[in-house]
Amino acid sequence: MGVDRHSGMGRRGLALLAAGLGGVPPAFAQTNFPTRSLRLLVPFPPAGAADVMSRVVADAARLVIGQSVVVENRSGGGGSIGTEAAIRAPADGYTILMGNQSTHSINPEARTNLGYDPGTQLVPVASVGNVAQVIYVRNSLAVRDVPELIALAKSRPGEISYGSTGVGTGSHLAMMLLEGHAGIELNHVPFRGTAPATAALLAGQIDMAIDTMPTALPHINGGSVRAIAVTTTVRHPRLPDVAALPEVGFGDYEAVLYYALFAQADTPAPNLARLGDAFEATMALPAVSAKLLDMGIDPLPVPRAQLPAYIAADRARWGAVIRRAGIKVE
Repeated sequence: MGVDRHSGMGRRGLALLAAGLGGVPPAFAQTNFPTRSLRLLVPFPPAGAADVMSRVVADAARLVIGQSVVVENRSGGGGSIGTEAAIRAPADGYTILMGNQSTHSINPEARTNLGYDPGTQLVPVASVGNVAQVIYVRNSLAVRDVPELIALAKSRPGEISYGSTGVGTGSHLAMMLLEGHAGIELNHVPFRGTAPATAALLAGQIDMAIDTMPTALPHINGGSVRAIAVTTTVRHPRLPDVAALPEVGFGDYEAVLYYALFAQADTPAPNLARLGDAFEATMALPAVSAKLLDMGIDPLPVPRAQLPAYIAADRARWGAVIRRAGIKVE
């Protein structure tokens, strides 16, 4: 998908980070916590946005914290399996979660048998980034922009197919939001992650897909698919020639995924504070922000003290969308 998920930032990136750590307090490696490696759970499949950014953050955090940060993918259930694993792990700060709208806003509102509440059982540690989504079509589809898509969909109700990363996920809801705004009916084809949805599109098995910027960019830039819209309020700097949906008549449309790190709510306060300080220092490193920006991951400028309110507001917004659409996932 254009990113080597196993090498993280690579040797050169790590060397640059190490050289730029002069302003980072050295206390992280000298305290009683952490004294061993941390586990960063990614509740989504490898090669997706959550996975690639987790590996960048983990590589850099090792140099700040003084301990390794091991990335572990626990995918399934739209992020619910990995989230529950983070909640059930010992509340000592050694297990953290890369969470987003699916884990904290969508799942607790859409899934009827979740069995936990991330809003009370997990607390934010640090902001990581905002990720725009891109709507793109197979090159053979006679659609070059959203107005043409709407016209085609209205002439063939329920026939134009699109792939998402699963029922009730952020990509699914973003397309449902578009359908509601445009007054069209599309054929939703859910997949178990980004990679199979993209493969189906490239094989001509579906007409279009919605994907996150980091994993969509290589295919768009390589010319194997055609981007027709981004889900931000204005055009994205990585795709300046692609319209934002508000430009084409969707004035209040926005479907951007936030990503943040979380720990169990019962984690000792000193450990939470050290985690927060360390990961906020990691995210502030110029090499980290540059690497994420290059992938199409934008900053999430929300301090951790304000993250609970930010996440609660996001959950309320998507909860309203879910209730209007009548979405229930078993």
